Amino acid sequence: MTDWKDKKVTILGLGRSGVAAAQYLAARGAKVFVSESAPADDERQAQAAEVERLGCKVELGGHSDDAVAFGCFVLTSPGIAPHSAVIQKARAHGKEVISDVELAWRETKAPILAITGTNGKSTTCALLSFILEKTGRVAPACGNIGVPILSQLDKKPDYLVAEVSSYQLEYTTNFAPKIAVWLNLTPDHVDWHQGLDNYRRAKQKLFANQQHNDYAVLSMDDPVVRTQLTRSEIFPFSSEMNLDNMVQAAFVSNDFLAYRIRARNRLVCAVSELQILGRHNIENALAAIACAAIVDVQPQEIENYIKQFKGLEHRLEYVATIDNVAYYNDSKATNPESAIKAIESFGAKKIVLIAGGRDKATSLDEFVHAVRKYAAAVILLGEAKERFEKALREGGFNDVHVVASLEEAVDLGGKLKLGPVVLSPACASFDMFKDFENRGRVFKDIVRARLDKMAPSVQS
Repeated sequence: MTDWKDKKVTILGLGRSGVAAAQYLAARGAKVFVSESAPADDERQAQAAEVERLGCKVELGGHSDDAVAFGCFVLTSPGIAPHSAVIQKARAHGKEVISDVELAWRETKAPILAITGTNGKSTTCALLSFILEKTGRVAPACGNIGVPILSQLDKKPDYLVAEVSSYQLEYTTNFAPKIAVWLNLTPDHVDWHQGLDNYRRAKQKLFANQQHNDYAVLSMDDPVVRTQLTRSEIFPFSSEMNLDNMVQAAFVSNDFLAYRIRARNRLVCAVSELQILGRHNIENALAAIACAAIVDVQPQEIENYIKQFKGLEHRLEYVATIDNVAYYNDSKATNPESAIKAIESFGAKKIVLIAGGRDKATSLDEFVHAVRKYAAAVILLGEAKERFEKALREGGFNDVHVVASLEEAVDLGGKLKLGPVVLSPACASFDMFKDFENRGRVFKDIVRARLDKMAPSVQS
């Protein structure tokens, strides 16, 4: 660990990770300057006052030259893109620019189990943390999942189970997790990275500094991920492929989750015993099983705890059943690929899909194909509704309804009585909501308000 006494650090961004970094560094005697580009509204001023009480300097409403010049290095919020003016200016001054994940790796001796992928990161991170902590290990889920990794170092963890985004990985230089998990890669954040190739390269930085005694847990079901070359030992997983030729692997055998390690095959549980729905969650479970096996969790413990895990809020979260119509909150599906996984999760039971929001402008071809196969109707709202409606109708799906609000969408979904109503927007939330969490909670509030109005005889 570094001796931070009187060392100067610039932090860009006053979000969760920025505040946690300021707390961590200030507690160790560093001189910290936090620079936030957002204007000084009530929320930001309250955050600034909290950080100033730590002895840090704070500026709001823009990144000044003084802030950039202040630190011996710059710790940036993952939301600030590499091509932004402030990052370009910092690098022109010869400043090293890093993320909180990089700093945490430098500061801790605890092994980091890092999970990335376009979709499924949060569920896999939470599931692995759940299994490890149920066995008595201190293994908090942290990182991009919403708990800053630096806030967990003082807990003296046995492991840090870290969800790492492409944004965070972009700003790493030496980061070398003990186990690096890559779930999948589909187009996302292309504008931020200025191209799909840059997005892929950011993900690949997860493996760049690993050594031979580290592990890479890789999905064989993803055409990009399965070709990843590593210096570390590969532990593959697949929900589809036969991995009998692999020395170690996690896989599905006769509808059972299973794994092989040290030449022994182990059954975990039936796929039907998982409380998390969908083929994508089978993949997430296999990745968590692989990690648990690597760190020597006992087979019986893996079985017990994977069956207990109920999933995360906003990820195909069951809300209620009203008048024989079930409602599910999958607000975390902020891109078409994630929504497709939700649409496919109900099998032969067709759904009523609520979609739309701020468009990410990615292809809708596969989304339309999934809707035609698995949806009975689609209800659209938000900025993207016109493009989505056009794509669906041109693709031969015409049971499309356009509404003005989420409340109207929930009411219509219930009246149609064509199957479970699933909020899986395939879009960002910022046109109508603060974030995907806000969107999901509003959806749940609307559903529960309808539930409260119904007679007890139709509630379940």
